[in-house]
Amino acid sequence: MKIKNFKCPSCGASLKIKKDQDMLSCPYCDSTVMVPKSASPVRPSVHAPDPAPIASSFQLPEILNVQRIGRSCTRTIISMAVSLLLGLGVLVFFLMNSSDIGEILKGPIAAITGDSAIPVVLEFGGEGMGVGYFQDPVQICVDQQGNIYVGEKKTSRIQIFDEEGNYTAQWIYAEPDEFHLYSMALSRNGLLYMVYGNELYIHDAATGELVGSLQHPDGWGFDDAEICDDGSIVAAWYCNRDDIIKFSPDGSVDFLLEEAISGQSGRSELSTDITVDGSGNIFAYGSFNESFFKFSPDGRFLNRFGSEGDHPGQFTSPSSFCIDPQGRLWVSDFGDLIVFDNDGTYLDTFDPGMTFNDMVIISGYQFYGLTYDDTIVQLDLSGVMEGL
Repeated sequence: MKIKNFKCPSCGASLKIKKDQDMLSCPYCDSTVMVPKSASPVRPSVHAPDPAPIASSFQLPEILNVQRIGRSCTRTIISMAVSLLLGLGVLVFFLMNSSDIGEILKGPIAAITGDSAIPVVLEFGGEGMGVGYFQDPVQICVDQQGNIYVGEKKTSRIQIFDEEGNYTAQWIYAEPDEFHLYSMALSRNGLLYMVYGNELYIHDAATGELVGSLQHPDGWGFDDAEICDDGSIVAAWYCNRDDIIKFSPDGSVDFLLEEAISGQSGRSELSTDITVDGSGNIFAYGSFNESFFKFSPDGRFLNRFGSEGDHPGQFTSPSSFCIDPQGRLWVSDFGDLIVFDNDGTYLDTFDPGMTFNDMVIISGYQFYGLTYDDTIVQLDLSGVMEGL
């Protein structure tokens, strides 16, 4: 199915429309948008059109003459189309083998033909109510054995799959449609830290049993949470200010960094997402500040990088991000994967041919992403890592 984009009237983000869709919700500002008729995609017909009715006033010789003319025109059009395609093929070959122009065009041409340098290892799921299908999936985690955990917003369901994508189990974390699932992070000891209802809860990942919760000194208001390799927990909190709070593995507060982003930028921040690298450095993305802010494991501000724009290393509208085993930051941004070094230096941009709502990279450079088509995709990044 072809997807056509148009702009959200509230925030200006590009939106994807499916066939016959009259209303949709903007994933960036949560506005309900009416789809204009002119923006609705049309699926091309796969059936031959019915023959036109023959007018009763036509005589048989006239009909035969019209058919002969039609066949002649058809042959002429086909011949012209073949010549045009051959000419384009020669032109593309010439340009791709020109040392300067070829390097410029390789990326766009690969994107047009769907030729991605990142191979797809596994893909499963899709929209549906049964096991192995999803209704508004928003979060994904992968454990050390390769088991995949997918959290859904609409059904409040956690589904579990083995490393080959086979369904194994599921459990419910709340009443359906009661809470929005904002975040999921999986610890090495099998605990799932989940932000929903603006609280930070701890569940047994295998059974779903609620085993505890973590609290900000000022109460509810959590936005995101992530697990460090040493078992400590870093969380973003937004109620009246943009805080970053770090908990020790035993649940006690290690430090509280008030106004973590706005205190550095001088601009208020109402939506903060975070991730951590293997050393415990904290990367916080402020949607209103349109940048990443890096903090040390003890909460010291280190640097700021990234911005919105059209140049390499700038964003259109980031949807998710994660850290790879080498400490590099990967950002999914409207169909691209933008990569930064640990210090914020822009490295490269790849076109996987899809945008991700959430993603994670585990050892062996295996990438797991939750696509806008409600599928789970595993990509092998080992090939593209050589050029970074």
